[in-house]
Amino acid sequence: MLRSTIRAQAAFFPKPATFGIGAEISRTMNIIPHRPLTKMLSCQTLGKLPTFGKWMVVALVFLSARSFAQPALTWDRTLGGNSWDELNGLLTLPDGIIAAGSSRSAPGDLSWNFLIIKLDFDGNVIWQRRYGGNEDDRLWAIIPTSDGGFLAGGYSFSGVSGNKTQPSRGDMDVWILKLDAQGQLQWDRAWGGLYRDELFAILEIPGGGYLLGCNSWSDAGPDKTEPSRGEQDFWLIRIDNQGNKLWDKTIGGTGYEQINDLAWAPDGNVYLSGGTVSDGGTGDLNAEPARGLMDFWLGKLDLNTRQLLWSHRFGGTGEDYPYALHPASNGLLYLGGRSGSPPSPPGPFNNGKDAPFFGGDSDYWLIELNHNGQKLRDWSYGGAGLDDLYAIQENPLGQFVIGGVSDSGISGNKTSGPRGGYDYWLVGLDDNGNPTWQQTVGGIANDALTKIAFRPDGSYVVGGHSASDIGFEKTENNLGVNDFWVLSFECDLVATIEQTGVAASCQPVPVVLNAEIPGCATCVYSWNTGSNEALIEVPGNVANTFTVAVRDEWGCSAFDTVAIEIAPPPDVQLGSSDTLIVQGTSLLIGTYNPDYQYFWNTGDTTATIQVSEPGIYSVTVTDTAGCTASAQIRVDVIFKSNVYVPNVFSPDFDGRNDYVSIFTDESVQRVVTFQIADRWGSLVFRRDDFFPAQESDGWDGSYRGHPVSPGVFVWLAEIEYLDGSRRIFEGSVTVVR
Repeated sequence: MLRSTIRAQAAFFPKPATFGIGAEISRTMNIIPHRPLTKMLSCQTLGKLPTFGKWMVVALVFLSARSFAQPALTWDRTLGGNSWDELNGLLTLPDGIIAAGSSRSAPGDLSWNFLIIKLDFDGNVIWQRRYGGNEDDRLWAIIPTSDGGFLAGGYSFSGVSGNKTQPSRGDMDVWILKLDAQGQLQWDRAWGGLYRDELFAILEIPGGGYLLGCNSWSDAGPDKTEPSRGEQDFWLIRIDNQGNKLWDKTIGGTGYEQINDLAWAPDGNVYLSGGTVSDGGTGDLNAEPARGLMDFWLGKLDLNTRQLLWSHRFGGTGEDYPYALHPASNGLLYLGGRSGSPPSPPGPFNNGKDAPFFGGDSDYWLIELNHNGQKLRDWSYGGAGLDDLYAIQENPLGQFVIGGVSDSGISGNKTSGPRGGYDYWLVGLDDNGNPTWQQTVGGIANDALTKIAFRPDGSYVVGGHSASDIGFEKTENNLGVNDFWVLSFECDLVATIEQTGVAASCQPVPVVLNAEIPGCATCVYSWNTGSNEALIEVPGNVANTFTVAVRDEWGCSAFDTVAIEIAPPPDVQLGSSDTLIVQGTSLLIGTYNPDYQYFWNTGDTTATIQVSEPGIYSVTVTDTAGCTASAQIRVDVIFKSNVYVPNVFSPDFDGRNDYVSIFTDESVQRVVTFQIADRWGSLVFRRDDFFPAQESDGWDGSYRGHPVSPGVFVWLAEIEYLDGSRRIFEGSVTVVR
């Protein structure tokens, strides 16, 4: 525990220390210069648009005046325990945020442990995991893996103990942990030589496995297959998906090298960056001479042959160290860190420093390079104190976001005043590297930004560590000596697709989709149709789904999707095509739909009609899109009433069958007319408007007072029923004497 006790007494941010053995010890004592507080991880962004005039942004609170959708600080969270907690990893996931680092705050344990915390997008803790053995174990890197989990790594002094299943190889070993999506440990692996070895960067390899970027003071053995080149070297380890080592490679000069980042090159090879103090032409380094006390170093490795394809160094006469490497969407590389050097001539390799030095301990230094590692431009930003750049990220618009730590007041080209001791310092740059805005963010004591991560909508999450209590932007008190401090800056851009016109299969009238955001004059629209207009016309008779992505000048993004659904033509159901009803009853035909208009051949415009007469009834229906459909039904009436007229009678007035009349049941209301004619059609009898079933109301067999001769006569009767309907009956009757 002696080592832990000494480290706890180290100052938060002392002045830069000289590299070498003493500096290595200082790094374990939380001294910030020359030891990356965090290694940068690739930001997962959603469908970058083409770069519109590059913006480079140093860190991240957008508090300058703007007209629309500027990301705003929505919350900050202080996370940790009663001792020292230091954030070195920050990831944004579809369902939350991962804040990871090292902690000495475990109850009853003064040694360092890995600490991984998952937050929701409101900053609430979902879960936290702590891993370590009985000695110091520190996390320097974490990446999301393709299986939905994570790979975390750093160094370990522990043997088999606690969560560590691997024995110690030497003094300090590389230690990695494979975690599932819930942060639960799946397996751990350790590698090392006899001295100090630690991991600083991780790349997942397409097709399986990982490349680990490490530093090593060790010669060959036990896991190291190549001897040391100098003091500390770059050490690359290739492993499979289960953590089995496939090969390792040592790269370095006769002096001191420290790796900081790994990144994919467009051709499938790997960029590696870090710092070097070795002489040029020694070990594996090319002939470019040392520039100063410490130089930026960038190399390119062929993964298949394991050969270093090229390497370049950049710097002035002082100490310069890169903390972040970013392959940008514009095809260029950006290497950023700290510089304590004044301008220096480029030399034959154009690897000098053109940017000014503003005094103090260090300035932000940002270098732009092509894919071959040749320097194109460089910029510096700082004041009279310490200004170290730690993270480079890129938002969905291709605008850079880089961030770091500063204790400078208003001086040099720093125009934003300090908060406490060390603060997050934020600077926005135009395409030519000119500052466009600056902002200092912090609490009342010391705060160091180490990581920046994007969400798909362009919102930002920043993380680092803090020794501050409540004050300025910090809303929660410090929990121990030093805590994780995570801040979220969220966009207010909202996209909504408004649809004008009705989609219909019956007519090819276009539908208008409008995603324009009022007041956002600089918004850029990208439809899945390829259109970049705010308003588009799409076919109204084809079902399809349309998505728009809207981005403003600050990189904020909003998305909306609309589905064009083609309504089926009107569905008209009148029942069976032939329908029988009983005479004297009625039938309701038609169905109600509030979106339809109706027109019947009866002249009705209601959804349903009541019918009681036989006939063909048809309706035409029109929906809201103007599509029509028709249907018809035939209605027949069944007459079930009894109508009876005798077919023979003997009008001899003997009291039997002396009349022929009409007889019915109770469904008949009256006889409208009853007429009888002879075989030549001459009318011999007629009686109108009488009640049926009265024999004496019929014909007595006479015509004009004289009995007719026997023979056959025809009759016709019109009957009116109780419901008002009428029917005509016909027949014949024979007169006998």
